[in-house]
Amino acid sequence: MERNKAGQLNIAKDLAVQIAKNLLMGSAAVRRWRLKRPKTATSYSNTDEFLKNYAFCSLNLILEHFGSLNGSSVCEIGPGDYLTSGLSIMAAGAGRYCVIDRFPGDYFGETAKFWYSEIEKNWARHYPDLAWNETITSNGFPENAMDKLELIGERLETAKTTQKYDLICSFQVGEHVTDIDAFAEVHNRVLTDGGVGLHRVDFGPHDCWFSYRDPGVFLRFSDRVWNLTGSNRGVPNRKRHHEFLAAFERANLNVDVLFLDYFDKSAMDLEKLNRKFLHMPMDAVLTGTAVYRLTRQ
Repeated sequence: MERNKAGQLNIAKDLAVQIAKNLLMGSAAVRRWRLKRPKTATSYSNTDEFLKNYAFCSLNLILEHFGSLNGSSVCEIGPGDYLTSGLSIMAAGAGRYCVIDRFPGDYFGETAKFWYSEIEKNWARHYPDLAWNETITSNGFPENAMDKLELIGERLETAKTTQKYDLICSFQVGEHVTDIDAFAEVHNRVLTDGGVGLHRVDFGPHDCWFSYRDPGVFLRFSDRVWNLTGSNRGVPNRKRHHEFLAAFERANLNVDVLFLDYFDKSAMDLEKLNRKFLHMPMDAVLTGTAVYRLTRQ
């Protein structure tokens, strides 16, 4: 009983903190300050760990499920604080690279440039069979590649580009978009004929909710309460796997589900889920990660 009360108190405290953060992000001054600070790529002392998570992980998925990038054009939704994945994608042969991000990072700052140089310095060790694209260099990036870059600092729902891209990709971003129908529809507007969408969606808890043994704690709140924690911050939209599939179908996209994993059901107190989630297919509620490959019909 006492442990249960303590758990409920911790949840209440965390909820209050998240609501306060969201209110602060409603301030223009706080928002400007926050956007100058790293959001995903927090301080890393281990170079390999940073490169694995923020430069090479997305590239590895692309190489596995899209294939060679030689001469291709790539549009990445929400690349994070720096253009580390973008430089890696271009180093692997992409001719053009586009960013769409509601919260653009400090792509041109000193920290970003340090990591760009680390990518090239460590490239051969991580990709011994993939030669670095000689038309791109980390020294002076991204200024020296602006003719190959398109940087769109807007939310996906309003972002406009006159270009078409062979690959639209995102990694741990779909769970943050405010409109998953817009997330699906962008493929019809931006993909070239025969182009591919590749997306990894993390359906699990983020931020403080990740610290709980029960991965479903963040699914206990009503939409009204949850929106109080993130209307200004881009916190997870809590859309589930079956809802993404339905959005892709509405956009007339062919879907290959390349990967699925699931929460440990025994770790979840399912009876405490908000009734909205209790009425959903349980497999979809329990989905932790999904990788989707999309093509236009």
